Amino acid sequence: MTDKAREPAEVSKPLTGYLWGVLAALSCPCHLPILAIVLAGTGAGAFLGEHWVIVGIALTGLFVLSLSRLLRAFNK
Repeated sequence: MTDKAREPAEVSKPLTGYLWGVLAALSCPCHLPILAIVLAGTGAGAFLGEHWVIVGIALTGLFVLSLSRLLRAFNK
């Protein structure tokens, strides 16, 4: 029997909720200009500069997904 099997389910829920929250904060579309500044001079920054709309739509989708998973993790 592993330690994970003995651990109650309530212990892992806050951890996954916090991880989903961090992902939601990082993928928030309002942080797109900050992300562009941080990634300036890299290949990812070049892609971000050329394809603002695609990156914005992708980050919005990721933000909505991670926010819904965050709320689901803390509501249960």
